[in-house]
This record gives sequence, C-alpha cells and structure tokens, in this order.
Amino acid sequence: MIQLTPLMFYLLAIHTSTSNSNPRFKMPYDSHHPDSVDPDFKLCDVAIIGAGFAGLSSAIEASNILPPDGKVVIVEKMSAPGGNSVMNAGQIAAVGSRAQVLSGIEDSVELMMEDMKKAGVDLNHPNLIRKMIEESNSIVEWTEKELGIKYRDRVTQLGGHSVPRTLSTLNASGNDIIHPMLKIIKERQNIDLLIHTGFRKFTVGEEGGHVTGIKVADTRTGHQQVILCRKGVVVASGGFGADVLFRSIQNPSFDKNVMTTNQPGATAEVLKEALRIGAMPVQLSRIQLGPWTSPDEHGFGKAPFFCLGAGFPYGIIVDPETSQRFVNELGNRYDRSMAILKLGHPAVCLVDNEGAKHSLNKDLGGLQPAVKCFGSVKELAELYRMDPLVLTQTVDAYNVGVSQGEDKQFGKPFRDDVKAIETPPFYATRLWPKVHHCMGGLHIDENAQVQNLDGKPIQGLYAAGEVAGGVHGGDRLGSCATLDCLAFGRIAGHQAATARVTELAGRKT
Repeated sequence: MIQLTPLMFYLLAIHTSTSNSNPRFKMPYDSHHPDSVDPDFKLCDVAIIGAGFAGLSSAIEASNILPPDGKVVIVEKMSAPGGNSVMNAGQIAAVGSRAQVLSGIEDSVELMMEDMKKAGVDLNHPNLIRKMIEESNSIVEWTEKELGIKYRDRVTQLGGHSVPRTLSTLNASGNDIIHPMLKIIKERQNIDLLIHTGFRKFTVGEEGGHVTGIKVADTRTGHQQVILCRKGVVVASGGFGADVLFRSIQNPSFDKNVMTTNQPGATAEVLKEALRIGAMPVQLSRIQLGPWTSPDEHGFGKAPFFCLGAGFPYGIIVDPETSQRFVNELGNRYDRSMAILKLGHPAVCLVDNEGAKHSLNKDLGGLQPAVKCFGSVKELAELYRMDPLVLTQTVDAYNVGVSQGEDKQFGKPFRDDVKAIETPPFYATRLWPKVHHCMGGLHIDENAQVQNLDGKPIQGLYAAGEVAGGVHGGDRLGSCATLDCLAFGRIAGHQAATARVTELAGRKT
C-alpha cells in the first residue's frame, strides 16, 4: 500500500491551486506493483470506484452536498459507464409507494424484512435491511423527482415477496435509470467521469488506518495516476460474478463451466485490495444463481424479461422428461435454481398469449431465439420432446388451481388477474441457472462505512451496492438490488461528502 504524508497532501494542494497542469511526484518503489513509479497526481474531495447504480447515485449525492469548488471523481475501468446496472430489468422494490397505495396493497417495513430474511436464511444484517427498506419509498420519489424516471402504473409481485411491491420503469431497463443519472453528471461541473480507468490500489495515511485516495491506470495505455481525496473514497465496483477464479474459490460449484449473466467487468480486484488493507469480508461464498436465464443465449439475455413478467407469474415451469411441474414458479431464486439444477438438464417455462402480454419486453418477436412461439401445446411439447398428453394434463391441473384460487401442489401465489393457460399462441423458453449476484462483500454499517477486522470503521472508506455484503444474506430477492444500490449509494455519497477533511489528511485537530 502507498503511504502519503501530510506534507505530500500540502504540496499537492498548493500545486493544484496554482497550476493547470498535472503535477508529477516520484513515488516509493512498491514490490507488489513494480511498475508503480512516478504516477500523476489528481486532487478531489470524493473518489468513486464504479459507474453503475451505486456509483452514479453516490456521485450525484456528493455533488449536491459539496461546495461549488468541490470535486467528485468517478473512475470506471470499462469503455462505457453502467456496469451490470444497464442489464437490470428496471425494477425496484419499495414499501408504501404510490402504486401500492393506489392498488390497495398493505405492506410494511417489517413484512419486507421478513421476506428478505426468509430468502436470506436469516444471514441478513438486520440494521442494513431495515435502513434500506425504510428509505425505499423516498428512493423511488427521488428517482421520480430528481432523475425524472417514470414507472408503470402496475406494481408486481416477484418471487419470494409476499405482496406486490416491485415497480418497473417504462422500458423495463436499467438504462431508464442510468441515462438520467449520466445526464445530470454530464451537466455538473464538479463531477469528472473517467472511463478506461482501472483501479489498482488504495493509498493510506502516513500512520495507516485511513484511506486517502486511490491509484488507477489507463486500461489502454497503462498510464498511472494517484487520485488523492480530501474527504473519502466510495467503493461501488459491483460483484465478482465474472471472476471465475475468485468466485470458484469461494464456491467450487461455480467453476468455468457455469455461465454468468454479468458483464466482463464484474471482477474482484477492488474487493481484494480492500481486504488487503484490513476490511472485514462478509459471506463471500454466498453467490446467487438466476433461475430465469436460458442456456440458448449468452449473458443475461432476453429470457429473464419474459420469465420475470410473464412466464413465472402467469405460466408454469415443467421438467421436459416428465412433462410435469416441479417447483413453485414464484418461490425464491435459490429454491427455483436448485430445483432446476437437480433435474440435471434444462427446464421449460411456458405461458399462453394472455400471460405473455405481461412480458417486460413487449416485443415478443424480439425475444427469439431463446423464447419461441407455438400454435398449440402439442406443438410446444413436440419441440421440447415432451409427452403431449401428460403436458396437457399438467396444464389442465394448473388451470383448476387457478379457477379455485389456490395452487395445492406447490403453493404458488396467484394474482387477481391470473387466467387459465389456454389461449394460443403459446410461448416457451428453456431454463438453466447462471451466476447472477454476489451477496457477500465488504462489511459496512448503516452509514455505508467499511469496517475493519475489529469491527471498527476504516476512515475515509465507504462501500455501496453489490460490493458490500450483509444486506441480502444467503439469497437475494428480485428488485432489491436496485434499491440496495441507490439507497446505500446515496448514503455513501452523503457520508463521504460530509466527512472531515482533517481526518483524511492525517492531521491532528
């Protein structure tokens, strides 16, 4: 780790206040990174690692608080901002939203906490989930008022949620949230967004114990720079779902043969460096599979948009070898993923035309080749090598449950508008889980401050989003990640921007 003395801070502050050029300082040789000599220096108030939901919301919040001459710097290693957030389905869970109220849905902080704890097998940190849920409606209102985001009138019940509480953006895309935030950031004179800028390590104060900045490098040229922070660093680098080595060490089941929904930048280098300077890890082996992904497409794909909106709530999942249902389609992600993996082969999710109308992606033709269209149940059965008679009986049995308002076989909760599966055409997709979300990460408190191995705050270091652990416990409920990122992203930005400068400069006051 690089140690920075108060004198270095002082010289840098003088230089940046009197010169438009970047100063250059000779740095001590670092045996861990032998090439880390003579980097450029940059001075800011708050540095943020990552430009997804958590990082961008943190930057906007910090910008709102800092004085006009303050500076926020966001570093993003990829060629464009957004990370995994751009592949998000544009869904966010909230308690007490306007949509819930208008729909007459009774919900509470305690009820959502219980839902999350049930899915997370009680490994969730109660202080974190309570804080997040209490902020949920205000986060939605913030996205509407400050970002101008519009949501569909309908509130949805996703798997593991006991009541409908999930809002969807108009285009059912994370870009609906990312683009407005980027527009604001582009307009802010006190925010710099640096792409192609990869994190290398943290810098720490002369006596250690607090983070004073970050060392980065241009991912194209290798040119290095140290960004020193008057106030703090926010880690918003996301999870490590695409880091096969790191994730397979945490859970050997998720080796190179398991696909991921994540973009290539979802790797663990920032997390590892935080651990190297003494951060406390939380539940790193808890890695979630997405039960709605298809083996017939790479990455996140299009099947999840079909399954989340239509296939799971309005259709059924069947084992093609038995042509029968085998799981609650609206159970939590862990239960559904494990049930599919237990089959030893892909499952099939199917729904009729009425149910398909609820797909998050309204262009059903655009869902091909993963999602296919059929004129009859028999035609669908033939393609997936199922027994047409048994499959018809399975559908009929499910329809009886719909008419009675109770799924006696698997306990699937039916919405009021669920109808029998009987109206052609029929739509179906194959399902095989992929690594989707890392519940484990850095240990933080309610103020998003990273904790050390003694359970005490590391001064100047904050974390938000998937890189932070403890919120979701053993398994995450759908639409809670967006809330997690935005809630703790804003908290981290606020806390970093209001931190005392003298603490981070390593000077006694």
